[in-house]
Amino acid sequence: MRRLPVAGALLVGSAVLSLVGYAVLGTKFGWPAVLDEPGTVALDRFVEAEPWVRVGFYAFLLSSLVLVPAAVALEDGLTRGQAAARTITAFGVLGAFAQMLGWVRWPLAVPALADRWTDPSAGQADLAVTAAVYDLLNGYAGGAVGEHLGWLLQGVWAVGVSLWVLRARGLPPWFAVLGVALSVVWALLVPVATAFGLPTLEFWSLNVYTAWYLWLLALGVLLMVRRVEPPAEPVLDRVRRQLPAVGS
Repeated sequence: MRRLPVAGALLVGSAVLSLVGYAVLGTKFGWPAVLDEPGTVALDRFVEAEPWVRVGFYAFLLSSLVLVPAAVALEDGLTRGQAAARTITAFGVLGAFAQMLGWVRWPLAVPALADRWTDPSAGQADLAVTAAVYDLLNGYAGGAVGEHLGWLLQGVWAVGVSLWVLRARGLPPWFAVLGVALSVVWALLVPVATAFGLPTLEFWSLNVYTAWYLWLLALGVLLMVRRVEPPAEPVLDRVRRQLPAVGS
């Protein structure tokens, strides 16, 4: 239970960093629409706003990184250490790392492509290759790893966390039900929409994802200001745990 305020602070920090990244990239880089642009367009935009792009994606990178200790602290505070809970946490940690692999290409790999793109000595063939490498990197690191794999893994963790909240003592039941509903909807719809290229479904599912992230922010605040405990241990489990002590 002592770790729950720490988990709450980490969740708040992750959400704030994500909002900073979204604000910076949305105003300076045309994100997320720029992700659908080819390298011939996106590299020009990157060159125009490179310092801001680095700041924005480092904020996203740190936001995902902070979710790693937050996931561990949530398990410690909201569950009783069952194997199923540890599995859910593993999905959260792996999902955060998958997202980081997607974010990190922008401050580390794309600048090298941008330098080649703006090199006065580069010929048309070199420029075409540079744009093609960007498109490949964007599709793999961003689309396949960061979005598809990252969202798939994070979706399992999101549903698991919302179920922990539903069973915890000290949190409003309506708030827990809202978290379950939001996490289930986006965990199912976002991977389907991105995998099959359904823009309308993707638009609405990402809005639900944003609402869930705000719910996660609110959960962080509640964990910092309220006394929250894991569910009571079932009587049968308590008796089984005490049997060795009685026999000795």
